[in-house]
This record gives sequence, C-alpha cells and structure tokens, in this order.
Amino acid sequence: MKWISMRLYVITLGVFFLSFAAEGDEALGIQAFLPLFERNTIAGKTLDVRYSRDSTLNYSGKILSGKEDVHLVFDAGTGKYRKEEKRYDDPADASVYHFTVEMWDGKELVSWERFAGKKPGFRALESGVFEQPGIAEISSQPDDEIPTAITGILFFFDAFPYTFAETVPKQNPKLGSVSGDTVTIETKGNKFVFSQKTGTLERIDYYSAPKTVYKTYELSGHVECSGVWIPLRIIETYFVRGERLGISEISIDPKTLRLLDNIDPSLLKEVLPAGCLVNDEIRKREYIVTTADTLPADVDALKKTLDKMLEQAQEQAKVIGEK
Repeated sequence: MKWISMRLYVITLGVFFLSFAAEGDEALGIQAFLPLFERNTIAGKTLDVRYSRDSTLNYSGKILSGKEDVHLVFDAGTGKYRKEEKRYDDPADASVYHFTVEMWDGKELVSWERFAGKKPGFRALESGVFEQPGIAEISSQPDDEIPTAITGILFFFDAFPYTFAETVPKQNPKLGSVSGDTVTIETKGNKFVFSQKTGTLERIDYYSAPKTVYKTYELSGHVECSGVWIPLRIIETYFVRGERLGISEISIDPKTLRLLDNIDPSLLKEVLPAGCLVNDEIRKREYIVTTADTLPADVDALKKTLDKMLEQAQEQAKVIGEK
C-alpha cells in the first residue's frame, strides 16, 4: 500500500507541476518541491548493482582513457560495503586487468589488489591468462570520510552519510525556474534540475565559487527501484577554470539493480589466497598467506617451499627496512 500511495503521490505531484507552470512561478514556494529529493535518494537502503565506467582525462594536453567494470554492494545506512573492480590498462584487451576487492564491515577495511594477464601466475583463469596472488592491506578505517567505493554513485549524497534530502532544506534553498519540463532548485553549493513530468533528478551542478562550476552530473534513463528513481546512465564532468578536465560515463546494468533492506554479512569476508602478501596495520603484522592444502605432501618439496617462503619474507623485510 505504501508503494502504491507513493506512485499516486508522484503522479499527482507531476500533474500539479504542469498546471502550476501555466499559472506562474510565484504560485508555489520551495517547500512544495523539496519532496523531490526524497524520491531520488537511497537513504537507509542497500544498493546492489553492477556498472561500467569509461573515463577520459586531459592531463597536461595528453588525453588518457580508461575503463572499469564494477560490482558494488553498499549499505547507505551504515556505510558498510563491498566493491569488486576490474580496471583495464588497455580498454580494448579485456584479458589484462587489475582486480581489486575492497570491503568495509564497520571495523576493518580490507583492500586486496591483484593482476591478471599473460604472465604465468599461481592460478590459470583461461588459456594464456593467469592471476597473481596480489597484495592486501587491512586497516581500522577508511582514509576518507566518503568511502572510495561510492564515488560512482556520489550524486545520492551531499557528503556521506548525509543525503541531499537531509541537507538541502537546511541550506536556504531557492526555487529557480519552473518552466518547460524542468524545476530548478539552487543552494550556495549546488544547482539541481528535476523533471516536472516524472520527478527524476536530471542534473547536478557543483559550485566552487558563485556561478563557477567545477563538476556536473547528468543523469538519465531512470528506472524506479523500490520507490526510488535510479539513473542507468551518469555522465560526470570535471572543470578547471572553465575548461573541461575530465569526463566519466557510467552505465548501470538494469538486470543487476536491487535495493535491499540490509547488507549480507557474508559479502564482507574474503579468504585471501596462498602467496598473497598482507600488510595488517591493525595487528602490526606483515606476512605471506599460506594454507595447508597448497603445501606439497613430499617432505623435500615441502622444505624447499618453506625455505622459499622464508627467503621471500626476508627479502620483503629488507625492502620495508630500507623504506
């Protein structure tokens, strides 16, 4: 019944917008439009989604490009998340990539990065492609207030954990133009453009100074998921002194899109493979993962393997000491 009432509310609000636009902008105040932010936020929900990101950066006149495939499970209520990311050095060659798993369970942040490519490694993925055991770091908390995992969906938040639905009403928002098919709401730091017809958030401008835009989000292809409008295409553009510095296009796979009540705790655990170098800042340890089932049964072979592991550990300790 709640979902049905929300749909009726949006339809009624959309019809009202159209009639209101014909009567004039002064007929209605800003308060009537603030509920639009609620319909475009994932507050208190867990977002489970897969998406790809294509990026282009103008670095000192040189154009750099990159591609990522991401699976993100993010709990907007607690900040807990799991992010799996494949980053391709050559977007045209999907068999060579850096694979990162990053997890935050509220107590420990685990980041594990490994490389897959054509250099022989400890595990064969397919013909001629191998995976390395990689390097993992464990720390007590994320370095940033805003988790790196949610950068692709940051348009939901003002500054995590606060959504625009929570902060905009406190920022003395102003009602801009209400014309055509759009409603514009402005604060000191942002301008928001909504569709009058659907209530979807279609654009956000970020200001570094009055009327000086340093970032924009263009949002389109919205679908309704558990009462929330979620765009399937996001174009993020950065500017420096009015010049475009970089642009990223995010494409969400609608078949994978889900909003859940909470995050599955099993997603926040990872068994690191044998050979993985671990830097555990919480327990003040650095070690290479070993497991009994990866060690040879033959005594001589086992001794050689352990000697090799010891040699690697000593070499790593020497490198760390030199740093």
